Amino acid sequence: MRAPHTLRTALVAAGVTAALGISAAGAVAAPAHATESVASAHAHTSAKRVYVKTVKLADKVSKAKVYKTGKHRYQAEIWAKGVKYGTLYATGRTAHGNHNGLHVSLTANGKVTSWVERAKPKPKPKPVVKRVFVSSQTLADGASTAKIYKLTADHYQADIFANGTKIATLDANGRAAYGENNGLHVALQPDGGLTSWVDEAPAPDPTPQPDDSDEPLPEPDTTVTPPAGDVQSTQNPVTDPAPPPDTRRSQRVAEPP
Repeated sequence: MRAPHTLRTALVAAGVTAALGISAAGAVAAPAHATESVASAHAHTSAKRVYVKTVKLADKVSKAKVYKTGKHRYQAEIWAKGVKYGTLYATGRTAHGNHNGLHVSLTANGKVTSWVERAKPKPKPKPVVKRVFVSSQTLADGASTAKIYKLTADHYQADIFANGTKIATLDANGRAAYGENNGLHVALQPDGGLTSWVDEAPAPDPTPQPDDSDEPLPEPDTTVTPPAGDVQSTQNPVTDPAPPPDTRRSQRVAEPP
């Protein structure tokens, strides 16, 4: 049983619940909302109490001293290591209390029962994984660098630096991790492999060509080229000779008589 430093015991008496606390000096205090219940508790203490029994509680350390104050009226003082840290009042119905996982019930017939909550298992702390420096690489832009660290067999990290300033950390835990900064792409594999590349600069717009679709088409060449071996000079052209004049005298044919 844990030491009774602060009491958080729910008191159920005649349908009203109150909570009491004990200070280091042993003074009993009640919260503001329990004023009526505290007054009822004073009424119980003014009645004549008859000691009934002492019951050892489930934590093996605490015990309850049971008193009868009237018909269907019982009280149970809860003690631990010689220190009283609360009282249950059962008036016509069962009263319940709880202190650090120790639950106590007192019926209107003076019966005490108790049980202890099972402690919830504490979650196992996650093992602290240390980063082991592996290598440093210059990236594809020629200015940025990556420092690669190993955490486990398939878990690597890469700190990305630009101009000496850390700008990102890639975490490849069982699968690849990717990053991009101003056109610089970086990929880190879960085995520690790292690649990088930069976006290609866009090609300049082509120079516009003049549109010559409206220009007139050239006229076809009508010059006749003579066949080979029959070339004539265009300066002294040779012309066909004129036919000779007809020198024959016209003869008159005499008609027969």
